Amino acid sequence: MKACVLTWGCQLNEHRSEEIEGVLQAAGYEIVSRPEEADVVVLNTCMVRQRAEDKVVGRLGELWHLKKRRPLIIGVGGCMAQGRKEELLKYSAVDFVFGSANASEIPALIERALRGERAVSLPHPDRIERLPVRRRSSFQAYVTIAEGCSHSCAYCIVPFVRGPMRSRPMGEVLGELWELAEAGYKEVTLLGQNVDAYGADLRDGTNFARLLREAAKIPIPRIRFTSSHPAYMTEETIAAIAEGENICEHVHLAVQSGSNRILAAMRRGYTRERFLKIVERLRAAIPEVNITTDIIVGFPGETEEDFAETLSLIREARFGTVYVAMYSPRPYTAAARLPDNVPQEEKKRRLEAVLEETRQIAQRINEEKVGKVEEVLVEGYLESKGLYHGKTRDMRTVLLPGDEGMVGEFVWVRFERATPGALYGEPVKEPVA
Repeated sequence: MKACVLTWGCQLNEHRSEEIEGVLQAAGYEIVSRPEEADVVVLNTCMVRQRAEDKVVGRLGELWHLKKRRPLIIGVGGCMAQGRKEELLKYSAVDFVFGSANASEIPALIERALRGERAVSLPHPDRIERLPVRRRSSFQAYVTIAEGCSHSCAYCIVPFVRGPMRSRPMGEVLGELWELAEAGYKEVTLLGQNVDAYGADLRDGTNFARLLREAAKIPIPRIRFTSSHPAYMTEETIAAIAEGENICEHVHLAVQSGSNRILAAMRRGYTRERFLKIVERLRAAIPEVNITTDIIVGFPGETEEDFAETLSLIREARFGTVYVAMYSPRPYTAAARLPDNVPQEEKKRRLEAVLEETRQIAQRINEEKVGKVEEVLVEGYLESKGLYHGKTRDMRTVLLPGDEGMVGEFVWVRFERATPGALYGEPVKEPVA
């Protein structure tokens, strides 16, 4: 039988889909990329935003039309399943439901569905499954270091659908990194909802800085990590990033708002001043660091003055990229009990204002790179542009001419022009030191 896995959400979900494919492959399924080719379709979902849920529901409608034409088993799992539970069975397309921490059960759930049972298995996410992985790339890899989060920001559903913070033992993480090094992987991203809190639940002295220092000893050219929480970023972690030769100069540090009043209402655990101090320390220790962030606009009670503080923080911090979203109430969260009192049109206006501000900043930052030569890991071909694309160490997108043999390789590139979203360049010989 053939199986297809569809994914929504964060990089942790992307990696979980690699694990789901690994589980299915180990059970004898052939993995295909299109639902039209599959006998089984598994939807690995997200519910951090309402928009993500809406996309899943829309896809279920499409799959239902496919299912009416031929036999097809459809399973829904991940965060949306953990949050919505048996409610998902109201969609006729759905044959089985699984949660955010029991992917190993999927083959058994498919067997039950084949027997005509609409099975649901949603254990509480309180452990980390060690699963086989079908990696989608031969040169870039994800490694989960922790799952869940125990911080409980007012707007965030992660603690409810992913469970409390669970760190993998450091030896296990390092063992996987060594396996990837021996297999020739060039870039690995360490994953966790809150990587800076890594080890806090192990109570054996393990912390994120120690993990980074050990990872820096492993012969993988580039090691990245995401996501960082400002309340848990330490001087020790900043030093470990600065000192590790293979630790990339990129920190995704989600600020969410520039207003102390809104940060307190969000239960973020830091102030605007504390956040900007971290930015200052990162830049002092790592001059070339690219700091990116997340912003939520329209949180309950956000006034025009609060929003103006967010815009001023964006200008002061000079983020390389800002991922902005309009607030949407999430079930189970503290903020869901608050009136969603910022009108939708005003949320849209604020979102566009953030995007315009960040476009201008990104344009100026990228223009400063023009004329420089940097190493780029080429990731693939962008058909719409007729160019290959890749990333610098500090996570800036680069577009360049080339050939298929460049994919998965490091290429030196001279940047010739800049846009807010990318640098355009030409391959050159390795610069002489």
